[in-house]
Amino acid sequence: MTNRLAYVALLGAVGLALAACSGGANGTGQVAAESTPAPSGAGPITIGQVASLTGPNYMGLENRDGAELAVQQINDAGGLLGGRKVELKIEDDKSLPQGAVDAYGKLADQGVAAVVGTSYSNASLAVIPFTDQRKLVYVSTGAAHAQVDPVRPFTYMTPPTGQLVAEQLLKYFRDQNLTKIAVAFDSDSSFNRDAWAKQETLLDRYGIEAVAVESFKVDNADFSPTINAIAASGAQAIMAWVTGPPANGLGKAYADSALTIPMVAGLGAASPAFVDAVGAGAEGIVVATSLVGVGSDLPESKTREAISELTEPFQEQHGHLPSQFAVDGYTAVKLIAAAIEEAGTDDPIAIQKTMDSLTSLTPEGEYNFSPTNHSGLGAEDVAVAVIRDGKFRLTPWSHQQLSQSLK
Repeated sequence: MTNRLAYVALLGAVGLALAACSGGANGTGQVAAESTPAPSGAGPITIGQVASLTGPNYMGLENRDGAELAVQQINDAGGLLGGRKVELKIEDDKSLPQGAVDAYGKLADQGVAAVVGTSYSNASLAVIPFTDQRKLVYVSTGAAHAQVDPVRPFTYMTPPTGQLVAEQLLKYFRDQNLTKIAVAFDSDSSFNRDAWAKQETLLDRYGIEAVAVESFKVDNADFSPTINAIAASGAQAIMAWVTGPPANGLGKAYADSALTIPMVAGLGAASPAFVDAVGAGAEGIVVATSLVGVGSDLPESKTREAISELTEPFQEQHGHLPSQFAVDGYTAVKLIAAAIEEAGTDDPIAIQKTMDSLTSLTPEGEYNFSPTNHSGLGAEDVAVAVIRDGKFRLTPWSHQQLSQSLK
């Protein structure tokens, strides 16, 4: 599931955090070895959130909106732990890796119970080395698989990983008899770059060949060379790993081209903003999305009911359905709240222990965390949609798959 823009590579992001902080995350260049004592008693329970409120990762605002709705619903239902209200404290990461490190440190210093992480994958990756030191649960809304592989004790994530999305789309290609694909990806994005790397390792398993691979930078303004290379490749479909401006740019170039092969996009294009930006040219583009993106098309299930509990009030408040980024903010708060209730306390260490065995049904599917699995979802929780009349509609193939797997 921020916009999941990423402007530096994983090693660069983590290296920046380490070099700039020298192991610190509290704004002074120092990280405390232990977490701040947990809030206790009858007062409010504070959940922190690192969000991109400024800078180019504009989807951080929707990330915040989703988290705020979850807190509102929890409080309207009576709060947690016998009536304690929940407060959300938000720190802006400014769409920067160092900004996310600093924001996480500030929240830890203020004694929050847990933290909802940024949707900007590179920034989220920069935070992760410090979660072990602060011993404070960090539920990232960024989608980079490297956040949870290898597993870090205090780091979890809400979006389906790039690997899950990659495999689900390969299954879709195989079902559609599309065996030759052209790949286009944003090389500045950790999520998109890593998702393609994972997908590439799976091609043989599904009998699919990448006949062209085109990369570009996040600030690329001319996609005609990419489109021309794809047209000359003999590909039967485009596999686009893009988010934000590159997604919009590639989508427009595809729509304006003479290409007749289908364009299939990863999770980064699963936003109404993508449809609005591309306009009528988005018609027929296939997009991997969370279950929420196609909630009205899902088979009757408890998951569909959970989706309605999110989408209806969100649309009433904001005038549009939630994007993937809003969904992830909402889900992260709900997971933290479920862990607090199950633990019977807002102590950070107790929350972490509970998260490691938490099973929770959410609008994104049922999460099943374990000490060796901090992503929680499976490939069956990734829907494959097609844009029709400006909306994401579930493909027949995906409907059949979900009819067998939804709870």
